[in-house]
Amino acid sequence: MINRSKISFTIILTTSFIIGLGILDAQSKRKPKWVTDRPVDNNYYIGIGKASKTESDADYLEIAKNKALADIISEISVNISSNSILNQIEDNTGLQETYQARIELSTMDYIEGYEIVDSWDNKEEYWVYYRLSKAEYKRRKQEILDRAINLSKDFYEKAKEAEQEYDINNALIYYVKSFDAVKKHIGEDLSVFTMEGRIYLDNAIYQSIQDIFSRIKIVPEKEIYTLQALSSENEPVVVKVKLKTDLETQSISNLPITFSFPDSNIGESEKVLSLNNGKAECSIASMAPKGKAQIIKAELNTEVYFGEDSPDNFLKKLFNERGIKPYGYINVVVNEIIAYLESQELFLGNYSFNHPITRLLEQELSKNFFSFTKDIERSDVIVRIESEVTPGDKLEKHNLHTSFLNCNIRIIKTASEFEIYNETLQNIKGMKSGSFEIAAKDAIEKAEKEIKNKIIPNIRKINLY
Repeated sequence: MINRSKISFTIILTTSFIIGLGILDAQSKRKPKWVTDRPVDNNYYIGIGKASKTESDADYLEIAKNKALADIISEISVNISSNSILNQIEDNTGLQETYQARIELSTMDYIEGYEIVDSWDNKEEYWVYYRLSKAEYKRRKQEILDRAINLSKDFYEKAKEAEQEYDINNALIYYVKSFDAVKKHIGEDLSVFTMEGRIYLDNAIYQSIQDIFSRIKIVPEKEIYTLQALSSENEPVVVKVKLKTDLETQSISNLPITFSFPDSNIGESEKVLSLNNGKAECSIASMAPKGKAQIIKAELNTEVYFGEDSPDNFLKKLFNERGIKPYGYINVVVNEIIAYLESQELFLGNYSFNHPITRLLEQELSKNFFSFTKDIERSDVIVRIESEVTPGDKLEKHNLHTSFLNCNIRIIKTASEFEIYNETLQNIKGMKSGSFEIAAKDAIEKAEKEIKNKIIPNIRKINLY
């Protein structure tokens, strides 16, 4: 016979156990105190991160961790040393503010050694609690800073040695390396003892480069150069690169110099190195517009040392904003070439009396190389232009028309009838709705760009004499 009392007791005991498990599970899901009340610990930086389990398919564990680490970083105050270069420069361009923000971001480099304290989650949220020992953070930060300062000091002393030997190229290279070694720490006190005594590395590097720049002189050998356009027989156009010292000026070799045309629309530039005698030769001078005095700028190519523009290139931005760069000017006069023009243009099957391509070419050639004459006997060269615009297809559905332009340009020496230039623009396509004439105008506009961007630069390379 079944003992009903015993069965009832078993059911009660089982039910109590299940209820007990439910209570324990509910207690385990209850939010811990650190979720609602932020912990405070004088020995640790605290980071709390939260991520939704439902809003994103991304890894909520990683999201919460990253938020917690960002929270730790936000607790770490960043103080700019009164001796930092950031506090030594007058700044109207936001340079200080920009780099102070970047210094704050670099704090991430020092927060290794953080540890997880706890985590909590429910169906919707995941929370995590990290901490970082303040003592460990301080130790690691100082360790990284000491390594950077020692490396910077080594490069700085090499730069000083090179400067004393008038090896200015290597001096600048070492100064930049010295700055790069500590650029993540320019908000810190970068004081160090050298043969000069106590210096602040960031300021000393900047001042040393500035001093070199102020003493570099780039001067032309002649007050004015007279050249012939499109000639290989022109005298060399030369600047001397010198360093002013207390007693004399010293010729400087191996410095990168850039020549350019600051006052004209010529996009050409040239990069050279100064020779052992300090001279640097400009081979693009004859490209200057003809007929009147033109300026060629010769300047130190600081990109060789500072590199290209980038958000963390503080040194380049500093010198660019302050306009400190050694340069000099060369005065040149390029004598004009007398040209006689012959042209024939066909426009959609008829002779063109407007000569649109001829007018475009004559304008550009006059601006850059030639003076045109109507007397062939006076000319140095003959410019022959043949162009034709032909109709293409018509798409009835959209009333879309196409036209094609072909053009040949030849330059011939008048005296010898020797051809020195021959180039063709082929099948330049114009496409417009309305008519073949409108499409032809589109082709002519495209040809104008080709003349400026291709024909004129190629003519510059001709050696006429």
